Amino acid sequence: MKRLVLGAFLCLLGAFCSAQQPQQGAPAPQRYTVRFESQHGEAFTVFIDGELQNRMPQTRVMVSNVSNITHEVIVVLKRPAEKAAVMSLRPGEPNVLVNINYDRRLDKLYLYTPAHNRGDVEEKLPELKVPKTYADRKSAEADAAVGESRQDTVVKYTEEQVDSMVVRLKGQSFDSDRLALAKVIVASAETLTSAQIARLARVIDFSNSQVDFLKYAFHYCADPVNYTVAVDILTFTSDKRKVLDYIAAQR
Repeated sequence: MKRLVLGAFLCLLGAFCSAQQPQQGAPAPQRYTVRFESQHGEAFTVFIDGELQNRMPQTRVMVSNVSNITHEVIVVLKRPAEKAAVMSLRPGEPNVLVNINYDRRLDKLYLYTPAHNRGDVEEKLPELKVPKTYADRKSAEADAAVGESRQDTVVKYTEEQVDSMVVRLKGQSFDSDRLALAKVIVASAETLTSAQIARLARVIDFSNSQVDFLKYAFHYCADPVNYTVAVDILTFTSDKRKVLDYIAAQR
């Protein structure tokens, strides 16, 4: 009987010890380091999957512990021109370099890795750029309408999709970060309505930042004729006047 009890005890002890051992054959998740470098010394901020990686603009940014999945990378350049560019990145080596190149002659921002030349990136990565004037935007719309109805090509965003955008903005700790990300979101979407832009603007805390955003977002609004819906989120009449005067100057 004692031998039977002792045998059962040893079996249980062996099973417990086996459970404590790490699973053999299950590979540990790989993590990578991504280094962002400006080719001409311009400072920038980096978003990875909507998360800001550096609060202050820098000419070099190192991001470690990046998982081996496809990430959405957004780089925002403030000076000498306000530009943003987006790329999909899946690390394939321990250290990945992303080059950031602002071409002053062409007034374009490029993102590329050594594995891709600039021509590949220019073709694959959409550039986020504010049209210079309202007339430029209307002219581009007219060109796009040749041969097909614009209504057939406009991407309409659902309120659930806008909810996700709002959550991303609220996840930023600082108002300046919300403003920067809100500009990237509206420029990437390009066809948000006035009411949807108003929802994004409400997440921004400071009135001067709201004014800045609403001026910027006007160029991407799908229904500019209704833009007073977005302007009405502003508390002060003087701020509303700033945005309306800006819009009037674009016409």
